[in-house]
Amino acid sequence: MRYTKVMLSCLLLAAALAVIATPATAEDSPEPGYLLYTRRNPQTPQRIEPEVETLVRSPFYALEPIVLLLPSWRSNNSAEQQSKLATALLEREACNVFALDSTESQTESQLVNSASKVIVQLHQQFDVPLAKQQLVGFAEGAHLSGAVAEQVQQLLGEQFSHIIALDPTGDSVELAHQLSAQDAAYVEVLHTNGNGLGTMTQLGDVDYYPNGGEEQPGCSSDACAHERALDLAVEMWSPANDFVCALCGSVDSMSAQNCRWSSQRMGVVATGGNTQRAAGIYFLETKSQAPFGRGAYYIGFL
Repeated sequence: MRYTKVMLSCLLLAAALAVIATPATAEDSPEPGYLLYTRRNPQTPQRIEPEVETLVRSPFYALEPIVLLLPSWRSNNSAEQQSKLATALLEREACNVFALDSTESQTESQLVNSASKVIVQLHQQFDVPLAKQQLVGFAEGAHLSGAVAEQVQQLLGEQFSHIIALDPTGDSVELAHQLSAQDAAYVEVLHTNGNGLGTMTQLGDVDYYPNGGEEQPGCSSDACAHERALDLAVEMWSPANDFVCALCGSVDSMSAQNCRWSSQRMGVVATGGNTQRAAGIYFLETKSQAPFGRGAYYIGFL
């Protein structure tokens, strides 16, 4: 009887994974791969395929939290972006960082299906609860993160816990799925180049708008302001996080004087807090270079 139950469980898992297997229509596109960073190999990520056998032979440790990084899909700097984020995450805590290694030839559905398959396998085969898995997406990767979380919920019947979206792209980039607060239990969004390469639209439970969300100190181009989201995320995850935020009524009225300041810092959940910040729009000011946090810059007059 026990053998029958085990076999049945294996067949059900195989059926679930078959649903999200990469379609064979992308003839010239290989399956997306992943670079695995852990504290056991922080500087030399291991390229792995999303298969159980590969994970068993890798530095992966199932008792540590999971972070799945989804890069700017069409960027030539994705490897550098991933390495920067992975290093910061590993300095914050011992975890497994899976960085999606994508190419321009791979389709949106290929990337979403592959990442969903990884999360389902970690949950089903290694007993990693969704509460210990996190998605971090930059630019197009922010919207892909939402699509992955939505698909995982459809497959497992359980809502994904946490998405961090770094300067999601705007309407100029056509994607089948646009990030929304409904994609996960808690969606945090960081806007640094709205109306440029990013968007000013409120997409999450919590949306942060450093310096108003459009231009960034020290940047003279959209590309610089767009990628500033990566630098701010790195500092947000560190003990040096001094990004004091103010809750605003709307994006249009957002300013240092019009918003209600508090002692809370950007990314409090991502840096280990146990309480989710109240939903809404948050304004903060930063410096033009690291360390970017300005701390209680405007709090003195309150």
